[in-house]
Amino acid sequence: MLETNMRKILVTAALPYANGKLHIGHVRSTYLPADVYSKYCKLKQYDCIYVCASDEHGAPIQINAEKEGRKAEEITKEFHEIHKEEFKRLGINFDIFYHTHSKENKEFTEMFFEKLKKRIYKKEVEQMYCPKCNRFLPDRYVLGTCPYCGAENQYGDGCEKCGRVYSPTQLIEPKCAICGTTPIRKKSTHYFFKLSEFSEFLLNWFNENKELPQDVVHHLKGWIDEGLQDWDITRDAPYFGIKIPGEKNKYFYVWFDAPIGYVSSTAKWAEENGRSWKEFWEDKNAEIVHFIGKDIEYHHFLFWPSMLKEAGLNLPRRIPTRGWAIMEGRKMSKSRGTLISLEDYLNRFDADFLRYYYIATTPNTISDGEFSWKEFQTKVNNELIDEYGNFIYRVLSFVKNKFKGEIPEPAEYNEEDKKFAESLKNFAGEVEEKFEKIELKKGLEKVMGFTHECNSYFNKREPWHLIKENTNEAKTVVFLSTKAVYALSLALYPVVTNSSEKVFKQLNVEKASKKWGDYSLIKGGMKIGDISPLYEKINNEDIEKISQ
Repeated sequence: MLETNMRKILVTAALPYANGKLHIGHVRSTYLPADVYSKYCKLKQYDCIYVCASDEHGAPIQINAEKEGRKAEEITKEFHEIHKEEFKRLGINFDIFYHTHSKENKEFTEMFFEKLKKRIYKKEVEQMYCPKCNRFLPDRYVLGTCPYCGAENQYGDGCEKCGRVYSPTQLIEPKCAICGTTPIRKKSTHYFFKLSEFSEFLLNWFNENKELPQDVVHHLKGWIDEGLQDWDITRDAPYFGIKIPGEKNKYFYVWFDAPIGYVSSTAKWAEENGRSWKEFWEDKNAEIVHFIGKDIEYHHFLFWPSMLKEAGLNLPRRIPTRGWAIMEGRKMSKSRGTLISLEDYLNRFDADFLRYYYIATTPNTISDGEFSWKEFQTKVNNELIDEYGNFIYRVLSFVKNKFKGEIPEPAEYNEEDKKFAESLKNFAGEVEEKFEKIELKKGLEKVMGFTHECNSYFNKREPWHLIKENTNEAKTVVFLSTKAVYALSLALYPVVTNSSEKVFKQLNVEKASKKWGDYSLIKGGMKIGDISPLYEKINNEDIEKISQ
């Protein structure tokens, strides 16, 4: 039975599109920080679940299926399984990784449509139509110049440079992305959601909710001041998606049903675990935290909250929004071919290396980050391996070799021991302060700062000399250092999960319950397990091979 005072937190990551393999840029803004935060929440013993799903609808999947002579469902199932396996290899632990082409998502999409009907109307519009391909062109199959900032070669649903959302008919000098033909305009009747009526609500929400990222809120307020446009939620056949009730050849735009996937995936998890989805989406004490990249902020800060408001469901408490991973000055992009696949990375390097590097270099802002293989090598080798991994191995090897694998009972503390014990006592709270604010980079800096202090203490007290001169003092140093091994590994568990699990196994506590800041598991007289180094360093040859 759950405690009534337990914090209830639903963590989501933006849904990966089931139309291609993941690249390492995807990891930076969404899946990894969401995973780290949710693991921290679980160590705090909050009632936290981490939800995600494959985004399986839309024009790109439909057109790829036509090109390959396959059913769209075959493509989405294939990539769903690929993504699921790659996330697992990276140590991303969802409570559920579902999919949007499901009966649950269809039911919830129809429920939202019904609840939003007062704010939905029909209108005849002009759509882009390719006379050569003989079809209406969905958003991402029209390329042209952004009508707002003038960036060239942009898709028809929004600009990757300035972040503005628009319709394909607004593009300057549009071209069919399939054949390059200049499209013509044809009329079609579409459904529109009255987003323009939510301006006051959104501004009030921005002002009242101080936990929203203020850098994002600032420029979104500017967009609202310019006047929000009503949102076209219809796409014409052929289209892979959820049909609009009562219509034959019209479908919900993928961005209408995709965020509803957060709700339907929660419902699927709840059904499998004897819970109710309403605990998270209707209980006003529940906290919803959406992790996204800055390219989809318009949808998550404007469209989605307006839908939730009208449907009578909880609004997100936080929407941590991070910038892109940049390589050679350009955003990593699957569609534009500027990427390193996650599969290629995982076949060459330890998953925890990428997890550490990204958390260590990614602030909780929308600023982009240049991915550098040299920086990756330096930070992993000098910080994770030399500072953390080396301390773990030195301390546990000392226990193994000098105390027959048994953690010694501490004797009386001298002033240095007392000072270190006090740092150990305060350590978890200092990291917690940052993790609670989802300042993961700053939290990791606190961990690594204490790691440096642990190494300094061990080096200064020199237990290898003390054991010859004053065995009791040596026992105290080794006892406190072993406590620190556990403390560091517990604090790093959300970031480098596999590494921490190895340390827990070496300490013989891998099956014990883990609670944030609780080091009582480590006692004098405990037998530790087999010891081995956690890592091998990244050499120059490894970097040269993958960066060529």
